Amino acid sequence: MVKQKDHYRSTRIAEHKKAAPSFDQNSKVASHVHRFSHNMNFANVRVIGFESHYHERLFLEAWHSTLNPNAGNDHIVLPEAYKGIA
Repeated sequence: MVKQKDHYRSTRIAEHKKAAPSFDQNSKVASHVHRFSHNMNFANVRVIGFESHYHERLFLEAWHSTLNPNAGNDHIVLPEAYKGIA
């Protein structure tokens, strides 16, 4: 998770917890849980970055998801130049 303010972070985790068991079609977390039969450990969420601006945060989430081929990033296509940065 790319970190937001703590209040928003807890709200977002609560949204993911609610979406996962109901297989919310608008949730990438729910899609991942059902696609790979994973159980998410929401009590031990690891912050992988911080960005307070919405679009920059989306970019960081997409970029981090390209580092893991199982992440299932299909909502933002990053230019090839960014894929080699780690």
